[in-house]
Amino acid sequence: MAVLALLPRSLKFRMTAVVVMLVLIATVIVTWVALVLAERDMKGVIGNQQFALLSSAAAQVDAQITAKKALLAGLADAVPADAGQDPQGMSAFVARHPAVRKQFLNLHIFNQNGVLIHTEGEGAAVLALDERPRAFLRKVLANGRAVVSPPFKSILSGRPAIMIIQPVLDAQGKAVMLLGGTIDLIDSDFLAQIAAQKPGKTGYMFIMTTQGILLHHPNPKRLLEHINARPGYNRATEMALQGFEGWTEAANKDGSEGIYSYKHLSTTNWIIGARFPVDEAFAPMIEMRRHAMLAAGAFAALAGLMAWLAIQTLLKPLGQLRHNINDIRNGEVSIGVLQRRRADEIGELSGAFHELMAEREQTQEAIRESESLISNILEQAPDAFVSCQNNGAITKWNAAAERTFGWSREEAIGRDIADLIIPPDQRAAHSTGMAHVANGRTGPMANSRVRITALHRDGHEVPVELSISTLRHGGAYYATAFLHDVTERVLYERKIADSEKRLRMIADSIPALVAYIDQDNRYHFTNEYFRTMLGLDPQAMIGRTMEEVLGKEFANSLAPYHEAALRGERVHYERERRKDGQPQQVMGDLIPDIGPDGSVAGVYLMVVDITERKSAELRQAASEKRLKLLTDNLPVLITYLDDKRRFQFVNATFFQWFGVAPDKLIGRHLVEGIGRDHYEQAEAHLENAYSGENATYELKAQIDGSLHTLETTLVPELGADGAVVGIYTLTHDTTRMKEIEERLTQLARIDTLTGIANRLMFEEILQLALVRAKRNRRSLALAYLDVDNFKIINDTLGHGAGDVVLKEFASRLVGNVRASDTVARLAGDEFVIVLEQVNGHGEAERLAAKIIDAMRRPFHIAGRTMRITTSIGIALQQHDAETPAELVARADSALYAAKRNGRDGYALAD
Repeated sequence: MAVLALLPRSLKFRMTAVVVMLVLIATVIVTWVALVLAERDMKGVIGNQQFALLSSAAAQVDAQITAKKALLAGLADAVPADAGQDPQGMSAFVARHPAVRKQFLNLHIFNQNGVLIHTEGEGAAVLALDERPRAFLRKVLANGRAVVSPPFKSILSGRPAIMIIQPVLDAQGKAVMLLGGTIDLIDSDFLAQIAAQKPGKTGYMFIMTTQGILLHHPNPKRLLEHINARPGYNRATEMALQGFEGWTEAANKDGSEGIYSYKHLSTTNWIIGARFPVDEAFAPMIEMRRHAMLAAGAFAALAGLMAWLAIQTLLKPLGQLRHNINDIRNGEVSIGVLQRRRADEIGELSGAFHELMAEREQTQEAIRESESLISNILEQAPDAFVSCQNNGAITKWNAAAERTFGWSREEAIGRDIADLIIPPDQRAAHSTGMAHVANGRTGPMANSRVRITALHRDGHEVPVELSISTLRHGGAYYATAFLHDVTERVLYERKIADSEKRLRMIADSIPALVAYIDQDNRYHFTNEYFRTMLGLDPQAMIGRTMEEVLGKEFANSLAPYHEAALRGERVHYERERRKDGQPQQVMGDLIPDIGPDGSVAGVYLMVVDITERKSAELRQAASEKRLKLLTDNLPVLITYLDDKRRFQFVNATFFQWFGVAPDKLIGRHLVEGIGRDHYEQAEAHLENAYSGENATYELKAQIDGSLHTLETTLVPELGADGAVVGIYTLTHDTTRMKEIEERLTQLARIDTLTGIANRLMFEEILQLALVRAKRNRRSLALAYLDVDNFKIINDTLGHGAGDVVLKEFASRLVGNVRASDTVARLAGDEFVIVLEQVNGHGEAERLAAKIIDAMRRPFHIAGRTMRITTSIGIALQQHDAETPAELVARADSALYAAKRNGRDGYALAD
């Protein structure tokens, strides 16, 4: 590479080099084709010669094996019957056949069980054989034919050997013994001729069995070794083991090319092979190839020199053009120098350069403007735009990416995108995708829009829709992506999914059949109540028609309803069917699914089992009849008003009181039934009732010509949502009750003995008097008094006389106070007087003195005249905040002060 860097890079040099290379290549190709054809013919000649030589050697080996078999067969025919039992006789027998003995290393006799019973020759001995060779010998004995044994290592000599085994037959032709002759594979002249016939100086011949066991090889150490025991592969050897005969060219396990020939022996399962190295076989051809290539190189060099001289002359104007362009690039001249015309291609090239450079300047300006526009578009894009190199380094990060992922442009540029926005569980897939980008391939996500999750700077995941593509720039591939934040859409989809789940749960929980049926009468949705009501699997119904699910008769009975719904009509029906032999009332609604274009795509179906409702309606009708009978005979006016204050129920009492028939009031407004005056009195209470509160009010009305007091109770009826849907009104005639109440109230406030106010009425009057005194800014006084020595009167004259005294005492009090004052009896002989609008202590004392004087007049009791006196305690209101209890306590204290002063007098409280 350093040498190439030093070579000229001019066009002249390259053109000269091209000419030289073309001449050299053409010469080499012609020479190479001629040599290849010559080598191919020579290979055929050498291969055929080698195979002919190998076939001759194979015929020799077959002949020798056949001859040895014949010798051994002749010997077997002459073997005495007792040869196995007489070793000396056997040795004498072999000695009489020296020609046979000379051909074999050892001679052996085996009995019918494969047991070696005699050995004659080098290292002769009677040896015990293991089971494997004995089994082979028994097999040979059973076949009755001569065989050549597989190669083995001789037990006697320890050398590789083979054995030709000949059966010994008795008079009946039955094999009774086996005669074997051993052939040494190393020193025997059996294969000596094979080694002498090797091809060339470095070639060789070898023999192997069809199982690959070597019988003959230049390297004696490889005998009895499998030919593939060495590592590697030899195509020719594998072909021979599979039955190939002939010659072929192949490399041995060391990589050396050679011509291989193979021939199978006809007398045994041996393959004779020969190898002739290609280097030796084609040595003359290789030398001729070298000389031809040198001649081609010399011819190419000469052609190159001539081409260089011609190119130098022809390309001189082009060199001048090159200098002009360099001067323009360096700013030394303008592009005007390129306008000089020549009447050849170089002149046209110069003019073309002038036009191209002018266009280039215009194009560069347009590109700069386009790049600025694209950059502004990406920067203002509502979606995040990110680009990165194939190693993940970020090169572009717009404002939307800053908002979406929390990283500023300065922080993101140059960072690995995986560290910034790829969640850890997705980084392996991201690395695989970036590997695709680096190799210029498009991954499965390229040029498509997929939804993934990205990572925000604060650690939370951001769902985005990713659009990714790859582009090539500057010899490298880049990944570009738009990432649209779909957080709000994901939340909306989750809400939709939750809503659908809830709707499905609601539909399955509704005690009614809910389904959607298309125009072909096929179910597209069914709820779980189909299982409860009809015993049908809802999922198994999907896609099937009503006729397939419920039968033709049932489908035909609903066909009119379904057809009406498909016409856009809303259908409601009630019908009776049989379930388990019992009548079942059902109510159905068919609602058409009308699209924006007005076409009906399908029908929503809801069917409710109303058997219980129907039964309840019958029971309710009977109950309402009984209730109507009951309410019509109650002395109470009962009505029901709806939320519009219209009569929906009126009992017969309305006719009895006001002479208006109830049925004429149904549906009419309340004001029309009770009149404007009564309605205005009741309106405030009606407002309370319609706001959900119980309300009660009274009014006076004329009934049968007399004025009656009517008490009306309003009870609101609340709907399931808590709103008032109507009110019940119950009106009682309380005239008599009111009279009794007023009488009872009056009795509860009057002392029954004296007829004046009692303690209850006193407390009410005192409270009101204090309020008036505060409002009128006038003083108030309270007098607390009792009858002096009243206990003596009761004890001496009896309680009857005491009651007479109390009545007279109360009468004199009432007669001696002002009209604005109130006299009350608290208990026993205790009395109080509420003195309103008192002008100070003086007026209070005068009132007290007047009462004392009135009591000093004689009392006539039970025919007797008695002198009765009283003691009085007076308390004036001190301030506005004083309570009734405090004022009473002060007056009571003043009373005790008057008693301590000797009675029959009064005392003022401090």
